[in-house]
Amino acid sequence: MTAGTAWLSAAERGSLLGMYFIVWCHRIFGRRLCALLIVPVVGYFFVTGRAARRASRGYLARVHRWAEGRGGDIRRPGWRDSFRHFHEFALNIIDRISFFVGDTREFEMVVHGREHLERLVGAGRGALVLSAHLGSFDALRVVADEGGVPLKVAMFLRNARMINAVFARLNPSRPLRIIDLERAAPHSVFEIRACLQRGEFVGMLADRVGVGDGARVSWVTFFGERAAIPQGPFLLASALKCPVILMIGLRIDHCRYEVFVETLSDEVAPVPDALARHYVSRLEHYCLRAPYQWFNFYEFWDGPAPSPV
Repeated sequence: MTAGTAWLSAAERGSLLGMYFIVWCHRIFGRRLCALLIVPVVGYFFVTGRAARRASRGYLARVHRWAEGRGGDIRRPGWRDSFRHFHEFALNIIDRISFFVGDTREFEMVVHGREHLERLVGAGRGALVLSAHLGSFDALRVVADEGGVPLKVAMFLRNARMINAVFARLNPSRPLRIIDLERAAPHSVFEIRACLQRGEFVGMLADRVGVGDGARVSWVTFFGERAAIPQGPFLLASALKCPVILMIGLRIDHCRYEVFVETLSDEVAPVPDALARHYVSRLEHYCLRAPYQWFNFYEFWDGPAPSPV
């Protein structure tokens, strides 16, 4: 398997019927009761998903070891912690349904660093918005919409066609603003450039190596171990000479999200490797803040996981 691309071999599990069952539960019983009803479904995927379960335990073990070496209080992971990791992912999907149908009345969005967005919007400047499979990117869309920030999302649709098809049907009047980054579609770079030139924002999740990009990776130190992340977002920022901001949306409870906005680079042409290292250091920071909300259920690191005692 090419560096960092293990997630590409993990096809979407489940079925459209299962996804629509979750949507039905959400609509009939509401979001909070649905969070309880989904537990048996989570249990099924937890029991049958050996590779994902192993990856979860390995990730949590690394977080524990990293935090313990720095005086943190992240507990030693056991199977209950891994199950909680799976359940947090399910809660994320349930909240996504609310975001997509426009039912956000129950949510409070606490935004830290909103001034970074306002400064760029006020100046009419576009920006590359980097995030990760940490927390909820859809919470970021809500914040962007409420703040009048024009945001498109650049992503690989290949491994998420099923779930995106479901979400697209939830609210046809509010279509997803997506730029497909599939290797067969090189025009995506020109579309991103055009968006930035119009003063729009383009969001990317920068913690997964994409289709055909296994040879174009940045090797970084993440929680003390070697890992691969894609070079693309950082090379793109350098080539397009645009501001780069980080946005992370963390779920606090059933009613509240905290969204963090930081400027990663405001340079004319940021150095890609330095920008990648800065990104990863901030990703570490937010993973420690919400360790059960990093949703990469595959072997991410270039080496064996420490034993989760």
